[in-house]
Amino acid sequence: MADLLSILSGAATSLSAQRALSATASHNLDNANNAGYSRQTASLEALVPAEQVNGAYLGRGATLGTVTQARDRFLEAQLPAAFGNAAFSTAQSDALQAFHGLDPDATGGLSDAISGFYSALSSLAQNPSDAGLRSSFLGAARSLAQTFNRTSQGLEAARSGLDAKVGALAGEVNVEASAVASLNVQIRQAGANGGTPNDLLDLRQQHLDRLAELTGATTIPTSTGDVNVALPGGVALVAGDRAASLATEPDPGNAPHLRVTMRLPDGSGPAAVPNASLGGTLGGTLSARDGTLAQTGQDVDHLAYDLAQAVNAQHAAGFKLDGTAGQPVFDAGASAAGAAGRLTLLLASGADLALSATTSGTSAPSGDAGNANALLATGQAALATSGKDVQATVAQVVSSFGSAASTSKAFAAQDGALKDSLATMRESTSGVSIDEEMIALQRAQRGYEAISKVIQTADQMLETLLNLR
Repeated sequence: MADLLSILSGAATSLSAQRALSATASHNLDNANNAGYSRQTASLEALVPAEQVNGAYLGRGATLGTVTQARDRFLEAQLPAAFGNAAFSTAQSDALQAFHGLDPDATGGLSDAISGFYSALSSLAQNPSDAGLRSSFLGAARSLAQTFNRTSQGLEAARSGLDAKVGALAGEVNVEASAVASLNVQIRQAGANGGTPNDLLDLRQQHLDRLAELTGATTIPTSTGDVNVALPGGVALVAGDRAASLATEPDPGNAPHLRVTMRLPDGSGPAAVPNASLGGTLGGTLSARDGTLAQTGQDVDHLAYDLAQAVNAQHAAGFKLDGTAGQPVFDAGASAAGAAGRLTLLLASGADLALSATTSGTSAPSGDAGNANALLATGQAALATSGKDVQATVAQVVSSFGSAASTSKAFAAQDGALKDSLATMRESTSGVSIDEEMIALQRAQRGYEAISKVIQTADQMLETLLNLR
């Protein structure tokens, strides 16, 4: 009779185990379309110790052992860098592709404005006394200054737009980091009670993936079940149940733009975070703002300043119609910094043009185009900064920006392809196969039915035994 009771007890435990298999398969099916879910597998174990009867050991049934996630540790170790690199290059590429002020195929750009300036000057040199040509040249000079202004303003607007994006990204990082710190606590508490909280682990992994995309952060698991998170520069973003917080503030060394600051998990700070210590979308955005866009702005400023200096110096060597010396044509300021944005035409009328190379003291010969030709020659002379003529310098600026934009786009495609490949491998390993789970569900059902039959048989045997008494 004791044997029959043991069979019933073991069968009851085994029924519970089969229900766990069924529940796990059902849970997998429920989350088949959940992108952040990792397939779970329930494992059964034989009940021990086995019962010894007449020197033989008889099994006591099965019980639920563990419910584990389907994750490839080697693959998971590669994903943070892939997420961060893809997000970095995509953010950088998007920022550069959005600026069209130096599009070589567009009309009305710097190259066209400079060509128009020297074309009008060439016509004027052939007939320097023509009032209409003088007026046309001043119009071309004004258009050149305005084109420099627009280009500079466009570059600065692009950088300022990225400032707003940086602020929003910093706020999102704070939300994700706080979520990881909170989940560390929940997972640690759940683990202390026995078992593995797989759904909480999935949720934390989703936040970790997002942090990798936002900042290029990497994770360091601990023996307590927590994960610490560090930025690419090694600064802690999450330490156990504490999270750092990011903010933005005016950057005194890069006015009027913003820099990222961080208050560390231990509460110290805030301190400025170097751009090089940030990856992901945040790092890529800052790289575009303070890298290519800033350098292009400096190149355009130097071009505007050097051109203005060359034209002004040559114009001062000539004489106006009234015999007085020429005055500056452009105002570009005292230095190259910001010159393109403030470049303005100073001459008010055609009479202010000093196109003659000689003067009698009271008037300049109206047909003398000596200084007009000298002004025209400034277009072929090497500029102070680039060492090349004006058009070659413009071409270099446009080419450098275009090359940087193309390179960043290529890296975005390359890094994105690697990320997608690894994500596909993760899905293959950790994703839910509906067909496989349906089979597992049916297997659990058949097992449940078989054990129910065992209980039914044991019950009948027990009833027979009781009736014998």
